[in-house]
Amino acid sequence: MLLRKSLLYQLMSWAKMTPLVDQVLTAYGRSEQVKIKNLEQTEKLLQSIVSSGPQALQVITDFDATLSRYHANGKKCESSYGVIAHSPLVTKKLKEDAIELFEKYYPIEINVSMSADEKTPHMIEWYQKSHESFLDSYPRLNLSQITEMARDAHVILRENSHKMLKTLHSVNIPALVLSAGMGNLVEEILKINSVNFSNVKVIANFMQFDETGLLKGFSEPVVHVFNKNEAVLHDDHAAYFENLKSRHNVILMGDSLGDTNMATGVQNAETVLKIGFLNTHLEDHLPAYMDSFDVVLVDDQSMDFINSILDLVINDGT
Repeated sequence: MLLRKSLLYQLMSWAKMTPLVDQVLTAYGRSEQVKIKNLEQTEKLLQSIVSSGPQALQVITDFDATLSRYHANGKKCESSYGVIAHSPLVTKKLKEDAIELFEKYYPIEINVSMSADEKTPHMIEWYQKSHESFLDSYPRLNLSQITEMARDAHVILRENSHKMLKTLHSVNIPALVLSAGMGNLVEEILKINSVNFSNVKVIANFMQFDETGLLKGFSEPVVHVFNKNEAVLHDDHAAYFENLKSRHNVILMGDSLGDTNMATGVQNAETVLKIGFLNTHLEDHLPAYMDSFDVVLVDDQSMDFINSILDLVINDGT
């Protein structure tokens, strides 16, 4: 009984010290899926974001397994690269190559015992070999096939992603989709879901096509999960962040430890709230995620938590 009273008192004390965190958790309604290592620090980040309002905010999000679901109806969803690799429109050899590369390199990507520097050469090799496989396949992909692939793909946006993106658009908060996936597919999926709003920008790997519509190459530099901080600093994207230099607050979302650096290109960044989606290896990976993200959402296939924050930002915390 004393232990229960002590725990209740501690929870009440936290609520008093962290009113915004408490408001978000109450609106979210599934607090057991939320893991926060430093409540006071997260409260300070929320206070800064809410008090500054929507005019000072920008959102940076990963796509695969972040803006899109990791699983749905008991089945793992596809990544943007996976959509192409598993499509009936590509050759059997390309599919076999994709499976072989995934089985070799994905365990390295999610290995929490390896540093980003140790993983990076393997990620570069993965993308290079994948792109070579696409270019070596015959017949090559045609631009017209991208729409068909996106339409048939098992890629589902997280529940209430539409609400989040529509809210961001309605109050003119820029949203950067920074993905190590296939940008052509990401843009087409956003279009199919009617959320390719004018405030949404995609930085990713893009297929390049010749004048006849056949695949001829890929954009450079390659964007992989551990160099997104460098990708956003590329000259092609400098103007984007220059235009947003008055927006010094960031809500960052990702599902990989490498996603925590996605706000590197933000000029005059004052507050970056990092929200991590932990989709797999829940118990094993949770400690590392809690060390890297301010908030970790455990097996949550929705954008409800972020929508709860946006409600506070737009309504000034009232």
